[in-house]
Formats: sequence, C-alpha cells, structure tokens
Amino acid sequence: MTAPIIVSTSRLIAALWLGGGAVLLAIAAPAAFRGAGDPTHAASIVGDMLGQWRYLAVGAPALLLILAAVRRGRRGPVILVGLALVLALAQMAVDTRIHRIRRESAVPISSLDKSDPVRRHFGMLHGASSGLMLLQIIAAAAVVWIEE
Repeated sequence: MTAPIIVSTSRLIAALWLGGGAVLLAIAAPAAFRGAGDPTHAASIVGDMLGQWRYLAVGAPALLLILAAVRRGRRGPVILVGLALVLALAQMAVDTRIHRIRRESAVPISSLDKSDPVRRHFGMLHGASSGLMLLQIIAAAAVVWIEE
C-alpha cells in the first residue's frame, strides 16, 4: 500500500516542478518584460522569481531522490532526477554570476553597447542559465511521463 502513495506523491512533486518552471519560463518572465516598461526593472522582477524558482528546482528533485530511495524502484528516473539536480545547482551558480555582474555594473546592462565585453559575457551567462532551466523543465516532464 505504501508504494502507490509514494508513486502518487512523486508524480505530484514532478508535476509541480514541471508546472512551476514552465509557467516561469513561458509566461511570467515574458510578461514581466512586456509589462514593466523598463528592462532593468523587469530583470529585477524576473531575478526575484528565479530566486524563488531555485527552491523548487532543487527541492523537487531532492525530494524525488528521497522517495526513490524509499521505493527502491527503477534506476532510470533516479539518474534523470539526479541529473536535474546537478542542472539546478549549475543554474544557481550561473545566476549568482549574473547577479554579480548586474550589481557591479555602473549602468544597466541593457544600456551597454552590444559589443561591450561585460554585456557579451552577461548575455552568454543569461543564455546558459535559460538553457539549464529549459533542460530542468524537460527533465521534469520526462519524470512525470515515466513515473509509474
């Protein structure tokens, strides 16, 4: 009787993880940039949302790993969730560097010339952060899909 409860709990956690990331990436972040008017203000709003996302991005896979250990099920989901946890930690490291660049810049990053090395480095890190988040969302979707 415990196994169905663990499976249901795992699916719920994975669905919340998937939904949270998808809403942030596809709806909330673009809406912030459309509605804020000022790119610097919008970036601050999205940065705050990403700060909250980190709890879900790290917490959900950690809980899923604990539940998988209790369940002692298949190794595929465990490897996938472990990989997603590594991706979340990598994204946190990249986001910390992004935040530092924004904090240390005398002017908003968006006002720097596109060829400015600081803006180019910021853009590269932003792309990496977005890619890492997208991979986490894909991992969450896979976990929802393959969970028994």
